[in-house]
Amino acid sequence: MNLKNKIAIVTGGSNGIGEAIANKLKELGAKVIIFDIKEPKSTFDYYKVDITKDYEIKKAVDLIDKVDILVNNAGIYFEKYIEQTTDEDIDKMVDVNIKGTFKVTRNLIDKLKENKGCIVNIASCLGLVPELTSPLYCTTKAGIVMFTKCLAQEYANLGVRVNCVLPGPILTELLETSFKSEEQKVKCSNRIPIKRIGTPNEVANVVAFLCSEEASYVTGGVYTVDGGVSTSSIYSK
Repeated sequence: MNLKNKIAIVTGGSNGIGEAIANKLKELGAKVIIFDIKEPKSTFDYYKVDITKDYEIKKAVDLIDKVDILVNNAGIYFEKYIEQTTDEDIDKMVDVNIKGTFKVTRNLIDKLKENKGCIVNIASCLGLVPELTSPLYCTTKAGIVMFTKCLAQEYANLGVRVNCVLPGPILTELLETSFKSEEQKVKCSNRIPIKRIGTPNEVANVVAFLCSEEASYVTGGVYTVDGGVSTSSIYSK
């Protein structure tokens, strides 16, 4: 795979899965630009962008001449049963996971059409199978799956490919700190059919493929990177 001379924007690229994606695309030759509220640790072009704020997105986009790749990775997660979910919770998660993804894409779609670019949306395996403790999150990620399919249909004849990657449990700093003990971590691993937690690089590898010419006939696809979690309803039990 070779992404030389490609310009890629990765939202939420300063840590976790987004950082791994940014590093992988850079390794393959792309110039990577990160949109995030937090400055990246590595050396990337960076714009401080809150994706819920349209004016911040527009301001950054106006400074970028060309875009070949957009990875909509930024998102938030929390667990709450519906009875505990407040209006503020709903607004916050929908604003980031749905509206933020929509706004970034809307502001960049003309540049992507100009270059016959590609979009990769990062959803979650919980957009396919339920997690009883996070109905709001599951709903927003299911929305990203359908958003992907709609855009793939709309822009295929213009040469813009749109795909979706659905990570399962991935060993990020955020997940690591959520385990209160090694026993909890082992329990999580044992619930996954492949019997281990994935790595950010394993997600990044799939994203890189979808951004490359090797995937030139691939659009509208939904690709799980979840160790088999979405093959059953194990996470709903």
